[in-house]
Amino acid sequence: MMKCRCGRKAVFHSKVYRITLCDECYPKFYINLVKRSIKRYGILKSSEKVLVCVSGGKDSAAMAYALNELKYDIELFHIDLGIGNYSKESLRAVEELSQTLDLKLNVVKLKEYGFTIDDVERRKVCSACGIVKRYIMNRFARERFFDVIATAHTCEDIILFFIKNMLSGNIEYISKLKPRIEGLNKFVAKAKPLFERTENENATLVLTLNLPFTPVECPHAPNDVWKEIIYEIEDRRRGFKQNFVRGIVKIAKEIKMEKWEFGHCKICGEISNSEVCSFCRIVERYSGKNYKNYDSIL
Repeated sequence: MMKCRCGRKAVFHSKVYRITLCDECYPKFYINLVKRSIKRYGILKSSEKVLVCVSGGKDSAAMAYALNELKYDIELFHIDLGIGNYSKESLRAVEELSQTLDLKLNVVKLKEYGFTIDDVERRKVCSACGIVKRYIMNRFARERFFDVIATAHTCEDIILFFIKNMLSGNIEYISKLKPRIEGLNKFVAKAKPLFERTENENATLVLTLNLPFTPVECPHAPNDVWKEIIYEIEDRRRGFKQNFVRGIVKIAKEIKMEKWEFGHCKICGEISNSEVCSFCRIVERYSGKNYKNYDSIL
């Protein structure tokens, strides 16, 4: 039986860090790792009001705990996408998390726009879901004067996005993989405090502290072979994931996004490169309604 450096039974062992830790020492170790990332890459500022996006899963639960322990001014934010039992379990988990951490929870229900993600045809689900989440969290954060939006993207997520953008030729999109993207015009700054943390590290923290989360997977989530490949490489080359993501950050800083003219959606007034933004087109297509604005909803 492996033991922690303090002599107690270990719950975490890492060849990357060459360390073995118990359930009391591991949370402190994890918090220090997150703190180091935030300081090294300037991900968050102590004076900022942070909107922490929580899905109900283990990664966002770990992020909420870490930022709360580090004494940032945070509130939780959840979008109920209306995906059957998955969304019900997710909402239950974030409500319990907010009570456990004694943090305010803000919830926006997509059905208030007249549709849910379950109404979207299968081949367009992931694209529509991404548009919906980016739009709602950005507008909610800006109109309630949050300085930055924090999302729980892990190093596996960053590597996956990098590979897909490289394969599709969308090289300029790699600039979005930086740990922090500053705000512009109506866009609120975005932060990824866990970009160096792995899914396993997050799971260990959540299970060790018995933080509320749901193990239920989104029924629309694709079975991504690239993530399996990432894990296979890590098994053969310990530390690959975190070293790779640090390299991505260096590349992302050198890539410039193509400049495009900012316009505003004629329906909702948000930034758009077309007359009607992608979000409003989705609402009109799946809700059967023609909203003039969404102020009463948000």
